[in-house]
Amino acid sequence: MPPKVKFSRDQIVDAAMQIVREVGMSALTARAIAERLNCSVAPVFSVFENMDELRAVVFKQAKEIYEMYIEEGLKQALPFKGAGLKYIEFAQKEPYLFRLLFMSDYHVGISNFLLLDDNNAKILNALMTSWGLDEKTARALHEDIMIYTHGIAVLCVTGSCSFSEEETSRRLTSAFTAMLKEIKISGHSD
Repeated sequence: MPPKVKFSRDQIVDAAMQIVREVGMSALTARAIAERLNCSVAPVFSVFENMDELRAVVFKQAKEIYEMYIEEGLKQALPFKGAGLKYIEFAQKEPYLFRLLFMSDYHVGISNFLLLDDNNAKILNALMTSWGLDEKTARALHEDIMIYTHGIAVLCVTGSCSFSEEETSRRLTSAFTAMLKEIKISGHSD
């Protein structure tokens, strides 16, 4: 009879998530998990076929954490702005998860991520509802402001600057107002 697995799948995933949250995906190895759990690497490979399978689970959990931030933002009085603020907060509070999702080989680029993001429809709907925009205009504005928002988040993650919540809010409002004004003046979203 084979020996009992000492650690559950959840315990191994939790250890993996701790490592990634503390030092990043590049530090995620079977040996690092074994050290964290104070065991050999055998339990890791008794639960997961290989490290790629475990990395996929970690990526999925990172995305779920990110989605919780966005959902919280969408509940704010200004849902579109709330989502942007929470995107930046996610970057500030979870820098290694942000790097994993938006600054690594695991992501598919910001434009493609916007299309694949499960929250995208909710964010666009909030923008269209709050500002009376058609879908094409809302998509163009969303992409433009997301590029700006992503820039602020990257600056925070890389330590290039650190904005307070008030400063971030002011900057997003200024950028959004300018972009919305330009779209309304030009009468199109090209």
